Parts: sequence; C-alpha cells; structure tokens
Amino acid sequence: MKFKEFYIKIKEIIEDNRKSIYVYSLLFTLIFSIFNRILGAIKESLWHESISIYYFFLVIIKGILLLYFYNSKTKNNETKVFILIKIFLIILNVFLIIPIVLLILNKRIVEMTLIPSIAIALYVTIKTSVVITQYVKRKQEDSILIRELRTINLMDVTVSILTLTNTLISVNSAGFDIGLFYLVIATSVVGFILNMFIVIRLKKH
Repeated sequence: MKFKEFYIKIKEIIEDNRKSIYVYSLLFTLIFSIFNRILGAIKESLWHESISIYYFFLVIIKGILLLYFYNSKTKNNETKVFILIKIFLIILNVFLIIPIVLLILNKRIVEMTLIPSIAIALYVTIKTSVVITQYVKRKQEDSILIRELRTINLMDVTVSILTLTNTLISVNSAGFDIGLFYLVIATSVVGFILNMFIVIRLKKH
C-alpha cells in the first residue's frame, strides 16, 4: 500500500470516528510506551527507558483530559484544567532533556533488528497521518481541552520522530561518527525547541 493510499485510509477512519479517535490515540501511545519499556529492558537501553517514561506520563495527561472532557457536564472548570495541563506539559518537556542528553552521549542501542525498527516507523507514520488530518481538515473547536489534546498529539509526533532518528542510526550504523553526532544534536535541539514552542504558544482562545 502506497503512503497516499495509507493516508487516505487513516483520514476516512478519523472522519468516521471523530470522538473515539482520541481514545484510540491514547491507547496507541500507551502501547508505544510499553514497547519502549520492553525494548529498553531487553537491550539495556537507558534511552528507551527514558522515552518510555515520557510517553507514560503523556498517556496520563491525555487520560485526564479525556476523562474530564467526556464526563464533565459543565465548562466552568475548563480554564483551570487547561492551565494545569499546560504546566504539566512544560514540566514533561523539561524531562525530555534527559533522553536528548542520553542520545547525544550515545547511550543508545547500537544495533537494532528489523522488527522493532518497522514497529517504530509504523507508529511514526500513523501518528503523523492522524495529526496532519486533524490540523489540515479541522474545524474551530469550542472546547479548549480538545485543542490542547491536539497539541499533545503534535508533541507526540515530534518526539516519535526523535525516536525514529535514533532507530535509523541504530539500523544503519554500528559506529557513531562526527556526521551522525551533529545530526543527532540538530534533530534533538530542534525537536526540543519545537515542543516547547508548541506548548508555550498554546492559548485558551
């Protein structure tokens, strides 16, 4: 299946499941967190352990937003929840410095087999397709919490691309030459700045 056909299929699923797609996204992120936890344990990779923790807390934040959004019958406390979650996201992004430093210091898996590589690439592809569809075709949302949830999904994609960068390095090179070193630094710094920018610019209106 070509990427265009795959993207159209994802788009159709999102259009047919506008509400439940956020729940699917949460479960998918949880699976990715567990996947990195297992991979970190098997390969003794501190980097994957730290990424697993990042995604685990991202799942918790998504869960809080979804529980409040679907269970609350009033919007009186939306602003308070919005601000609280935004603070949590800033703190979580600060935590992201840890896996970035580990990646730069080459505390990563040196070799990776094909199956986990494909799994990570698949996660990045699906997540990117979902986020693109949500942002390109989105209508103005009344709920600030849904806008915040979409922002979290965008952050998810940014970090997953960082994960994919590590995977590609692991698959294609057993060494870590100066060219790859600069690539890792550039990707990590840009990803971190982009994530912080996404969170900071997130507003209620």
